[in-house]
Formats: sequence, C-alpha cells, structure tokens
Amino acid sequence: MPDELKVGNPHSANDYAALMETLLDDARHGWSMGTFGAVGEFIRDDDEPVIRTGSATECCLHTARAAIRIKLDIAPHLIAYDTLLGDGGCLAGDRDSWGHSLAVCLPMPGNAHRGAIESLGQDAAAVRAEDRDAALFDLGVGIGHVRFCLRTRDPGLIDTLLAMQGQDALGPDGGALMAAVMRAQPHRVMISPVGRIEVFAPIPPMDGESPEGPHTHLMPQLVRLERTHDSNAPIPPGFQPVLMFHPRSPWHDVMGRRIPFDSGLNADFLRLLDLHGLPDEARIRSGVESAIATGVRPDAFAWPDTRRGRAVARLTLRRLAQQSPGELVTAWRVYHDRVEGG
Repeated sequence: MPDELKVGNPHSANDYAALMETLLDDARHGWSMGTFGAVGEFIRDDDEPVIRTGSATECCLHTARAAIRIKLDIAPHLIAYDTLLGDGGCLAGDRDSWGHSLAVCLPMPGNAHRGAIESLGQDAAAVRAEDRDAALFDLGVGIGHVRFCLRTRDPGLIDTLLAMQGQDALGPDGGALMAAVMRAQPHRVMISPVGRIEVFAPIPPMDGESPEGPHTHLMPQLVRLERTHDSNAPIPPGFQPVLMFHPRSPWHDVMGRRIPFDSGLNADFLRLLDLHGLPDEARIRSGVESAIATGVRPDAFAWPDTRRGRAVARLTLRRLAQQSPGELVTAWRVYHDRVEGG
C-alpha cells in the first residue's frame, strides 16, 4: 500500500461499515458514483419518505426518486479532501468558500478503458424488489470499476439496445439511442464493487437544467477523456474512486445558493479530514496554521510548489478566516489567496 494511504484508512471493515451507516442516516448529505462525465447522484430531502433495508453486509436506502446500496463487508481506502471554489464556473468571484468530499477508493483494475453496450439480463440485484425483472444494459461509458447502466421494461428501448450490443454508445448511432432513451425514460443504474446508485427521477430535456434532487450526468465530451475522476480530486495514482460522499456545504444550500457560514458542518467535515486526509496535505495545513499562529508574515513563508499544495494552503487560509479572523490572516489571504485588502 502506498505510504500516502496508510493514514486515513478505516482500521477494519467494521469501522468502515459503522461510518457508512452513520453517514447514510443524515439526509443533509449526498452521494455519487460514476466516472468523469458519467455520474449518478443520490440526494434526498430532509422530510422525504425513505425506506431503509439491509443486513450485516449491506445498507440500502430508497425513496420514490432514487436508491443507494453500500456494501459493508469491505475495507476500501478512504480519502477526505477539500477543493477551492471561486476560480471559475458558476461560483466565479466567490473567494471565501470551498467544497469537500470523501472518496471511497479501490486500486485501479488492469484494463481501465471505456467499453461497449452490453446486455446484463434482468437486474436481479436491484434495490427494490419491483425492479428486479427489468432489463439491465451497460452503456459502456464507465471505466475501471464503475458501470453506467440503463434499466427498462420498454420494448422499443430494449430492442434498440439489443441491436446495438458491442457498439460504442457515443458512436454514429448514439443520437438515435439518446432519442430512444429520452422517450422511454429508463432508470439509470451506477454499479461498482462497493454498491450501486439507482436514479428513477425523469431525465430532463437536453436543454433543461439538472433537477434539484437525484439525477445523472452523461457528458460525451468528458466521457471520451476516459478519466476516473476530476483532476481537482487528489486521488493518488493507481486508485479509483468507486463511491463519493458529498457532505452538505457550510457555504451553500442544495441548489448552490450562498448561505451564512455553518461552523457545525465545517467541524463535522474536519473530523473526517483529520481521520482520512492525505498526510502530505495535513502537513501543509499544519505548516500554514503554525506560521500564522507564530506571527510569520506571508512573504516569509515557503509557499507550496505544487498546484494541489497551493490549493490546500489557500483552503487553510479560508478556514482560518472563518475560525480565527484577524489582520494577519487577512494579510496572508491578500498575498496568497487573491482577495482584496480591507
């Protein structure tokens, strides 16, 4: 096992199981499974009816819109990390906030490439009993450990998928397939060795917005890159995230709207970060915190020389600005985090 993963892993499968069950209980948070450009998300409202099932080896939740199963009898690698917001995208100009995640990872398989459309028969492993006689097809857009599948009883879509077996879903006939998918509105099913996420909610029109609740993303231009995850996620080489836990942001609501900083949510994630963060990143955070605590000026500090290291240092400054603000923290942020001086 690489040195950078020795700290932060669960001590046993029992520890992993207890953590997953605890996190699943909290409706504030979300989950996702997939690869870069082909992802399914499980989200539920605080007051949304939910049915919980399971056993000693798995835990399942399902609502009217989606389902999730997490296998508990394994001990994968857990990597907690945070990411900068405000350097582009919909939150450009936001120089205070950040995102955070917990990645459930496994070693990459030997042949991690995009596949072709494949019939998997009936979905006997569906979370809900009423879905287990429907036809399941792997679209071949996932890579490595993760499958992105469609589940349907629609005869037209089944015929289309059977006729396209062995073909690239993003190939010349991809447009006709997507038209059939939009008409039939199948369930989308993400499958990995640690479980599955199933999305029952309708697929919005191509020019529509992602729905507020559980949904999927299938973006051909990203899928063609054949990457397991976004480049901003510090997943060590040789590992693949096979399930993602997304804690509720201390800065934004479920629709991405800015809210007053929630110190409790931040503290909850910091406990995960302390347990499952990468050691090199913990050293950067500690170095920045110690330097400011001892009065070091920002221009006298040896700023990290890697892109990710600089991001971790800036993230540390943003947290300090909320936890222990002061003139020195502000001076560091002006110097290193692209904020304007007061």
